[in-house]
Order: sequence, then structure tokens, then C-alpha cells
Amino acid sequence: MPPAPARRTLVMAAVVAAAVLVAGLLLRALVMRSPWGELNGDEAYAGLQSLGVLRDGRFPVVMDGSVYGAVIDAYLLSPLLVLAGGNISVLKWAYVVFWVLAVVAVYGIARHLAGRRAAACAAVLVWLAPGALLVLSTRAYMGYALGLAVATAALWAVAVVADQPVASARGSALVGFLAGLAFYIHPMWITLLGPVVAVAAVVHRRDWRRWWLPAIAGALVANAAFLLWNAINGWPSLTSQVYPPGTFIDRLRTFATGLLPRAFGLRTFDGRWVFGKPLGLLIYALLIAGVVAGCVILMRSTRRASRWIVPVGLVATFPAMAMLPHLIYVDDGRYGIITFPLIAISLAVALSRVIAGFAPRRALVGVLVFAMLWVGITVVPFLRRQQGFDRARPNAWIDQVIDRLDAAGIDHVAGSYWLVLPLEFRADQRIRTAVAGNPYVIRMPLSQRIVGRVPADEVAFIFPPGDQPPGWLYLPLEEYRLEDLGGVILYLPPATIT
Repeated sequence: MPPAPARRTLVMAAVVAAAVLVAGLLLRALVMRSPWGELNGDEAYAGLQSLGVLRDGRFPVVMDGSVYGAVIDAYLLSPLLVLAGGNISVLKWAYVVFWVLAVVAVYGIARHLAGRRAAACAAVLVWLAPGALLVLSTRAYMGYALGLAVATAALWAVAVVADQPVASARGSALVGFLAGLAFYIHPMWITLLGPVVAVAAVVHRRDWRRWWLPAIAGALVANAAFLLWNAINGWPSLTSQVYPPGTFIDRLRTFATGLLPRAFGLRTFDGRWVFGKPLGLLIYALLIAGVVAGCVILMRSTRRASRWIVPVGLVATFPAMAMLPHLIYVDDGRYGIITFPLIAISLAVALSRVIAGFAPRRALVGVLVFAMLWVGITVVPFLRRQQGFDRARPNAWIDQVIDRLDAAGIDHVAGSYWLVLPLEFRADQRIRTAVAGNPYVIRMPLSQRIVGRVPADEVAFIFPPGDQPPGWLYLPLEEYRLEDLGGVILYLPPATIT
């Protein structure tokens, strides 16, 4: 049995860890019960795709309606969501579990790079995600939370291999597999992993047998289904897409002025500075200074090759991100997730240097105080500005629409992408839906075909207020009865009108 002081330290560590865990869970629960907990079309797609694996026997390689993006989430969650029967909370909390896996991976790489104290601090930062990233952690977006977990695990694997005098073939294969899997999950992760994997590649640049061949083989194995699907279908992933406007420099500018401030919780989704611009810029500068300090400390504290991973990743990832035109969208801060593990590790290294001379229990108090300051600066004010603490039933409209459709005997609906997919998921597919409106993205082709075979006078429509849907309706507008249900407009077809 450990001596009494050690036991007290262990108890205190458990208490601090429990407090941080509960705080993270509570913050996410509050977000889900606020207006930001509304299930949107992309989240509902994740749930419907998962249901389709076991229920419809659909085994897609990429996201329907897209030419990239793995649906691994769907295969993992299908048994759970089939049993849950359209439960929105189960869907959202399942993605929080993916975020927890990312926290574990961040702890692992940070411990390898800088020790247990830095690892604990980094895990706290990622779990108590700031600003827009906390909201993102509650979103059931395919490719994000799971991608963060896989990409961070790849960073950990790279750190291990980079520090080996002679590369382990197994470790190299693991690096290639995890990096390739992250790319398959979402191409954005290559902007982070490309520069980081290059660190190990430089270290073992002449080792074809233990580094290059296993790493390349691992990446090919991870992408085998994706490559085969492309080959069979004429390589659609290489075809040109409609790109948003903006230059390379424009994207770098928006990352600095829009993306990172939102990811740090300093700007709201609509661009307002949470603390006002002068104070917001000061806090922003201090956080960036902390990131730089962490990189410097990491570089000076060891001679291992892995010390290059964080600074190289941070310096090179943003220019790599700027090469992808679609990443110019920064309003919801989602792409801040790409560099978040490295930023968290850098800040954690700087903090661990501050408490380096503390006794274990004082260090735990220091971590707890820092966690409270972190939440108090980067989370709570942001959520207040975003009504993240307002109690609401954000998905009440879905239940209202389902009840009305049941009363009318309607089980086929068409309409806005952002409304029909949540409706079908919440109804556990008792109601089948089709997209009719902009954006016209067919994510669920089976449901689209089912609705398309139903007589026009038996299909209801649903659109947001203010939409101009007559061109999408199957029948003349005057033949429908319009009802406002929870802020959405339901168009009941003639078959229900008596």
C-alpha cells in the first residue's frame, strides 16, 4: 500500500479528474438543451446512414451525395441507433464518446512528448473544448469527432516512430494506416497529418524496408475500399467541384481573423467579439503567445526528433489548409478542429512549465485553477453570447410535425433538406422523406425513391417560413392546407383535407 501522502495525492487527482469530467459533461448537456441542440440535416444524415446499414442492408463506401468522406461512423453506431429508435440524445452523445477517444489520444501523445503533467493539461483543454469547438463536440457530424480521434492517434504513432533509432515496421505500418484512415474519413485531415508524418519520413528517409514500404502499405490498406470504389466508378473523387470564391491569401486571413478566434471562444458565430474587440484581441494575443511559448519549451526540453511534430505541424498546417478552397468557410469554427490537438499540447506544455516546481498536490490545484480560468474565459462567455445556457426544447418542432402527420395519416414527406432528414430520423423511418428544395442534396436515395413512387396527393411538404416552394410542390399550391407547426410550414396534401 502506498504511503499516506501518496494516497492523498491519488485521491485528490481522482477528485480533480472527476470534477473536470463532470464539468465537460454538464457543459455539453446544457448546449444540447439550448437552441444549439437542434438536430440539423447533416446530423440526421449520420443517424439515417447508421440505421441504413443494418435496417436496409446498405454498405456505402463514401457519404451518399458526395465523392469523398468515409461512413465508418455509421458502421460503428448502427447497432446502437437501431435499438435507440430515433433517439436524438443517443445520437449526439455517441459522438461525444468519439470526442472522449480523442481526449485519450491527446493524453497519449502529450505524455510521450512532455510527460504526465503536460498530458493531463492537454487532456483537460481538449475535453473542456473552447467556444465553437465545444458546440462542435455535441454535433453528430460524420468525419469530425471520429476523425479527430483517429488523426490524434496518428500523431501519437508518428511521435513514437520518429523517436526510434531504427523504425519499427509495425509502427510504420500503424502510422500509414492511421494517417490513411484519417484521410479517408475526411480529406481535411491530410493538411495536419501530411506535415507531421513528414517529420518521421525525414528521420527515416533512407529506410525503405522498415519505414517507407510499411507506411505506404498501411495507407493503401486503409484506403483500399475508397480506391476500389473510385476505380469502379471512373474516379469521381478527382472530378472538379464548384469551389467557393477566395484566394490562398484570403483563406489564410480568414483562418487568423475568423477561424481561430471562434475556436478560442473569442468571437461568436456571427462574428461579434465576445469581450469586445480590444480585450478580445489581447486575450487572443496571449493565447497565441502561450502556443508559441509551448513550442519553444518543447524544442528546448529534449533532443528527440518528436519535438518537431508540434511546431512543424502548427507552422505548416494552416498553409496546407489554405490550399483547400472549401475550408474558407469559418462561420461555425468547425475547421478549428484540425489544429486543435497541437494547440492544446502547446498550451499544456507552457502550463506544465509554470507548475513544474510545484509539489504534486499543488500542481493538481494549479491544473484545476487553470481549468476554471479556461472555462471562464473561452467557454462560458461564448455560450452566454450564443444563448448556450437558454433552456429550450430545440427539437420540439419535430415531434409536433410527427404528431400532426400521424393524425393526418401521412407517412411520406418531401421538402427542405434541413427539415426532412431530422424528421425521418426522429420518426425512426416510420415516415419516409425526400429532398425537394435547395440545397438539393440526395443523401438517402432509398427514401427518395420510396417517396417518389407515392401518389402526389398523399405526399406532404415541409419548408421553413419564408421559403418559396411552389416550384417544388407536386401539386398546385392552392390544393394544400398550410399549417405553422413550431416555426416550420407544413403543406398537407389533398388526400388529408376533408
